[in-house]
Amino acid sequence: MYKISIHIGTCIVTQQNKPASYWTVLKHYGISHQDLQKLNLSYEELYEIYKTIQRHEEIRTFLKNLKDKISLTTKE
Repeated sequence: MYKISIHIGTCIVTQQNKPASYWTVLKHYGISHQDLQKLNLSYEELYEIYKTIQRHEEIRTFLKNLKDKISLTTKE
């Protein structure tokens, strides 16, 4: 019998050279490793979580950069 799993490793966050674990992001929202195990998710569902966290980090980076641009224009 085969078991399907996906490794949720690290991703880029808003600070350069400071990777955050996908588990850290999930824990921030109150989701633990044990919670996901209880759900017995399929590969597709786990992959959707993985991709969503990637988008989450991209959005955080975008918004941080936007805030920096705005603060630069207000200083001038």
